[in-house]
Amino acid sequence: MQKKKVFISSVQSEFAEERQMLFEYLTTDALLGKFFEPFVFENMSALNATPETVFLQEVENCDIYIGLFGKNYGYEDTEGISPTEREFDCAAKFHKTKFVYLTNHSNTERKTNVSVLRHLIFR
Repeated sequence: MQKKKVFISSVQSEFAEERQMLFEYLTTDALLGKFFEPFVFENMSALNATPETVFLQEVENCDIYIGLFGKNYGYEDTEGISPTEREFDCAAKFHKTKFVYLTNHSNTERKTNVSVLRHLIFR
């Protein structure tokens, strides 16, 4: 049986510990390790492509998308879009199974774009 590919998405600096813990849990648990193959960008070795190309390709190839959203929106590209939002949009475009987790912060504590993204998730 082929393992289900799980893409773990978030602002890396905000959820570094949680991302690594989730990655380790899915790979080292005796049962889950048989069925799931997680991906986190920071575990990639040197790239032969742009980071955006790599993460969008990984989302497109995954079976399950896990999004962790907190206070920070993250780096914005020239269009004002963060990699985390691009990953979410890609997962939606390809009809991936999505599990989205929001921290318990009020909208006033969140960066404006995170609040906008929150509305996209619940539309």
